Parts: sequence; structure tokens; C-alpha cells
Amino acid sequence: MPIHLESERKYLIKFPTSWSVLAELLDCVVDIKRISQSYLKAEDGEQAARVRKTVEGLSGDTDTVYHYNQKSPVETGVHKELEHEISEKKYNEYLKKANPSKQAVEKTRFVFEWHDQTFELDLFKGHLKGLAIMEIELDDIDDTVELPPFLKVVKEVTKDKRFTNFSLASREIDNIRDI
Repeated sequence: MPIHLESERKYLIKFPTSWSVLAELLDCVVDIKRISQSYLKAEDGEQAARVRKTVEGLSGDTDTVYHYNQKSPVETGVHKELEHEISEKKYNEYLKKANPSKQAVEKTRFVFEWHDQTFELDLFKGHLKGLAIMEIELDDIDDTVELPPFLKVVKEVTKDKRFTNFSLASREIDNIRDI
């Protein structure tokens, strides 16, 4: 199982509600994914792991993929990541080991290109409905990022641990949208 370094920056986005913002975004979209991820109970001495179900595409021509993922921090915005595809059967087996203090994180991910950069805009559902976070993976965490002007960035949250998916899955989460 390959381990690689993931360098990403995250931005809290004002949830897009205008048709003009959505139209501009959709002009740049290269992929849409519906994601459900669940955190597992940590094994002794291990980092928390998660399993993810991803439905790629909108309708008709969809594909469902399952992944196991384990991350450990290296520095702010940089993680050592172990990820591999798993079967639906293995995914369902892992769900039996879900962490009871966490709830599934449900989101629709819009992958889009802007000025030769690939962004992922996550619009959350369920207990996080109304939350929007944009991420970009970089070769180096200090690379220059040219943010798309049609999305209103509230603030960068790369260093704010409250905006990790692990924290967002907490059953005791405060109303994160009011930050």
C-alpha cells in the first residue's frame, strides 16, 4: 500500500446561493462526486482511519468506488497518507467498526479547474448542511494559490483543526457555520 505526502490548503467559503455563482462554477467543473465517509475506532497506537464511499457522476453514468484511508500529520497542511481502494464488502465490514463518537460526513464535491489549478469545493449535507469548504492539493504547501473570484472566501482554515473532516465528524460539534 503506497504512502504519499499530501499537501493541501483549505478555505471556508460562503455557501454559494446565487445562480450566477453556480453557473460560473459549473462552467469550470470537471467532476462531481457524492461522498460519504465514516471514521473507524482507532486500533491501539494507530492513527484514526476512515472509509469512504464515492459515487462519481450525477446520474445515469455513475460509478461507485470505496476507499480506506489513514492520515498522520507531518506539519500544518501536510499529511502522510495511506490510501487504497477496497471492495464494497470490505467497506461494509469496516462500517461495523465505526467510531461511535463520530457521525458520517456527507458532501457533494465539485472538482473544478481555475487558472491551471484543480480545486475541490465540498458542499456538506446532514449535520453540516450549509457548510462549504474548498481545498487545493499542492506540490508544496507554500505554492501560490490563485483563488477563483466567483467564490467568496471567508477565511483560510488550513491551520484550524476544527475544519478537518475528523473534527467535522464529531457528534459534539458546535455550529461550525457561524465561525
